Amino acid sequence: MIKFTSKTVNYTIFLFILFWFSHAYTQALVEADWLDGKTCIKNLVVLEVHRGKKNYELEHIPCSVYTNFYENDWRQTIGKTVLSLPSIEVLTKVVEKHGISNKDHVVIASPGTGKYDAAEAAAIYYTFKYLGHGNVSILNGGIPAWMENWDRDTETGFKDPVRGTFTPEIEDSILANKDDVLYFINHKKQLLDARPSDMYLGINNLMPSVRQGTIPGAINVPNRWLLRNGTLYFNTKDNLKTIFDYLGIKLDEPQISFCNAGLESALLWFVISEVLEYSDSKLYEASLAEWSRDDNLPMAKILAIEFNNRDAEEDNSYSMKPN
Repeated sequence: MIKFTSKTVNYTIFLFILFWFSHAYTQALVEADWLDGKTCIKNLVVLEVHRGKKNYELEHIPCSVYTNFYENDWRQTIGKTVLSLPSIEVLTKVVEKHGISNKDHVVIASPGTGKYDAAEAAAIYYTFKYLGHGNVSILNGGIPAWMENWDRDTETGFKDPVRGTFTPEIEDSILANKDDVLYFINHKKQLLDARPSDMYLGINNLMPSVRQGTIPGAINVPNRWLLRNGTLYFNTKDNLKTIFDYLGIKLDEPQISFCNAGLESALLWFVISEVLEYSDSKLYEASLAEWSRDDNLPMAKILAIEFNNRDAEEDNSYSMKPN
């Protein structure tokens, strides 16, 4: 018979708490089952990412906080570059406005009603990591994963959260600029283009990129490959590694991800850096919105397709239209 002393019990409790914090509070992806029963506890904030308040007001995860990626200044237009990472001062105010403090665990949830929903969640996740806030996760499967179990509670209506207190500790090692990209080109290091293949090849082009093609030497990793059947569920780690292996990408070597405006590539960065936990991964957040406007920077046209003026019209996918 095993004899338990108070010292043994206390140590066991300590190990359990340590295990719970290390696994629950540091996971890049959390499941709806894990979140169940925790949505209203202190120091946990579920951040629902919508493009309008209507759907949120109709039904949302209990105690969750509403945000709009475009309207709430998670990104701004700086100069001619759209969807740019705002100043640290602006981002700090954005975080605090959503009721988030340094001690909080943030769980980001997307509705699955727009084609950039997963990317927007990843871009917000990236923002927290850039601000030095590692206690952040994405809800695997998004809001639909919560709603698919009818036994789970939901709430209606809207109310502003109590303002948080947040002090950033900038982690700029995950951020790449155009000089970093030029270095990668010149030294034949891995550049990853997260856009659809037709954009990568130069068959089609959408704003904010003003030139066809891709950055020379880039490998195409369409971000829809990272998700299961067009849902907000991520592919398994084994499947993701199979995809990268097929593409000849060496995950243990440095990479910089980019796309048109830093959204799709945020999702790619999230998968490599946070899900698969390869630390030498950066995001060129300004992406082709910046790169393509500088004629001194090279672009590679894999397939030369001529466009007319209508083809150069701005894509509304990055608009603030509710969905």
